[in-house]
Amino acid sequence: YGKGVVFATGTPVSNSMAELYTMQRYLQPETLKEYGIEHFDAWAANFGEVITTLELAPEGTGYRIKSRFAKFANLPELMNIFRSVADIQTADMLKLPVPSIKDGKPQTIVAPSTDLLKKYVNELAERAEAIRAGRVDPTIDNMLKVTNDGRKAALDMRLIDPQAEDTPNSKINLAVEKIYQIWKSTKKDKLTQLVFCDLSTPGGEGFNVYDDIKQKLIKLGIPKEEIAYIHDANTDEKKKKLFDKVNAGKIRILMGSTFKMGEGTNVQKRLIALHHLDAPWRPSDIEQREGRILRQGNENKEVYIYRYVTEGSFDAYIWQLLENKARFISQIMKNEVYSRTAEDVDIAALTYAEVEALASGNPLILEKVKTDAEVRRLEILYSQYMSSKRAMQDELAQL
Repeated sequence: YGKGVVFATGTPVSNSMAELYTMQRYLQPETLKEYGIEHFDAWAANFGEVITTLELAPEGTGYRIKSRFAKFANLPELMNIFRSVADIQTADMLKLPVPSIKDGKPQTIVAPSTDLLKKYVNELAERAEAIRAGRVDPTIDNMLKVTNDGRKAALDMRLIDPQAEDTPNSKINLAVEKIYQIWKSTKKDKLTQLVFCDLSTPGGEGFNVYDDIKQKLIKLGIPKEEIAYIHDANTDEKKKKLFDKVNAGKIRILMGSTFKMGEGTNVQKRLIALHHLDAPWRPSDIEQREGRILRQGNENKEVYIYRYVTEGSFDAYIWQLLENKARFISQIMKNEVYSRTAEDVDIAALTYAEVEALASGNPLILEKVKTDAEVRRLEILYSQYMSSKRAMQDELAQL
């Protein structure tokens, strides 16, 4: 115990607070036992806090109050224990020679909603209500299916209805326009771009986003040999050849999913732009994606990162989940802990919050609902205070 084993990871906590407990259970079981927190319930009682917040409903319409285990408590004590086995080095601390992001943060490109999408989102809301009320057999429909359908609709309605119109201002067409503009303006230097999309990957029959984007880019004048899918490189040898071509500027647009084009994809040499067509579930996946371009060895001093969202769609909910998860993850990874709790503020999370507000259509709505809830909470506290005060006055009068 305590010697001979080294865990090395860039994301010790990638999706859930329980992951920190798991790391401690592997690396310091005797310490947890010594403090009487070897079991998760005891650990969570000391270091976790359930918070209740307002969030967008998964179907994208309205808001709901949700209680979730999403906040650290007694943070200094927790990190003192964890740091006895952890040497944490963040990018901010290392100050590696990586390119900066244009304007200091990713740019969000918002696609307007359509009547068809609005109608479909309402249908998803009805499905979700039926599921919550228990009127649907879970094998027929469930929230996982609703969420997956909502993500597809947010990306392109043709994934729901192949006969749906290809609207000019859709997320896909806005991305095609931006990709082409950058390709054209950087043609002389043969700079390259990455396009991430986890849904609607190539292969199989019917419509898919990858082929649609590729065909449109070719139609605009980009040679087809300069566009590639990571999915076509299904062996290590093929991947190396593909990566060499991207680094050489022979392939200038590489498309792929987080799983296939995230970790281990070293094509940064000429990368000038990265495009998020959809959002994955974990903040660590965003880090993996953007780590392809914000990387040592990139010859560009400044790069562009674009995030595409469809107004009034599931995009807002997905980015909100990323925001909630990113808050505590990035805070516990900081070198110094100044507060006893991982508060609801964080520089990394602000970008997610901006995307959430843009995608929800009206950022003032969420602000109003939160304010109303806070007013109700304070009214209840005041009522309890006055009730206690009167009770104590009565007791004092009886003395």
